[in-house]
Amino acid sequence: MMRIVKVARYRYLCYTSIMIEKIYIPTVNRVENQITYNGLSDSLKERVTLVVQEWERPQYNYDCNYLVLPKEINLDDYLCLAKTRDYIYKDAGTIKYCVLDDDLIFKRRNQKYFKKSGLRLEEDMKTSKRVCTDEDLLDMFDIYDNLLDVVSYCGGCRIGLPPAESNDQRHSSYLNNSPVFSQLFLNGADIYEKLEELNTTKIRYNEDVLFLLSVLTSGLSGVECQQFGFQNSSTETKEVSQTVWNDTTHEQVWKDHQVIENLFPRFFKILLDENGNRISGGFRNYGKTKIDWGKAHDYGKHKHTTFKSLFG
Repeated sequence: MMRIVKVARYRYLCYTSIMIEKIYIPTVNRVENQITYNGLSDSLKERVTLVVQEWERPQYNYDCNYLVLPKEINLDDYLCLAKTRDYIYKDAGTIKYCVLDDDLIFKRRNQKYFKKSGLRLEEDMKTSKRVCTDEDLLDMFDIYDNLLDVVSYCGGCRIGLPPAESNDQRHSSYLNNSPVFSQLFLNGADIYEKLEELNTTKIRYNEDVLFLLSVLTSGLSGVECQQFGFQNSSTETKEVSQTVWNDTTHEQVWKDHQVIENLFPRFFKILLDENGNRISGGFRNYGKTKIDWGKAHDYGKHKHTTFKSLFG
């Protein structure tokens, strides 16, 4: 089955049916400000499932599916976000799906910055990047769908950062086994059977870092695509309220970072100065860390290969 989209008076683009079956958008306290949902094309909105807390469900009137969390998963629970994501992973099962923050603006970068099969691509827009059109979004979902036939997770980059150097010969926009945040596309067939070992509900802050380290060290792999990216409205403007990070203390973040470091000391380091204090910086300025994603993947690949040779 083909999707035909008119993009100019006499020009059409054809897309194969996109098999990202569900688009999960967990949300709370933003009933009237669904930035991600509103930015999707109508065809993609048909796949959206808003994930809402029980007390807030009556306030939502968007024309989409809903996944209502159990009553005990609410803002009073320190692990609310982690448990929400875990609930989504279990609901999705073995399908291909994505989990998107509710405040995303998707953007597409000019392809002139990249190579395909070693050849520099021609520019496809007059600017360095643009907000995704409906056709761009369909392109993005189609690319990620194809990638999930090869890897277990994928997604775009933080579009405000310059493209990083890639050694991927397929397409130089691909960064193999790099982390993907805020818009995570998953192959449930790979993830679902491993959920119990993926540390989904141990911490509140940087639970996504812990999840991806757990994925990579379990023998799975992923790709970050730099041709498509996003910006989080809640981190770039004061006009969008924040929930998870409200009233957060440095002590809370440090405690959760220590959990990650204790689980993965070879791949995750909390950076301290000569006096044992955290070095300032890092995400939301709660302290710098050093993460070796490549080594985490190499470890997982070796462990998985060894296990298969012994017991396969």
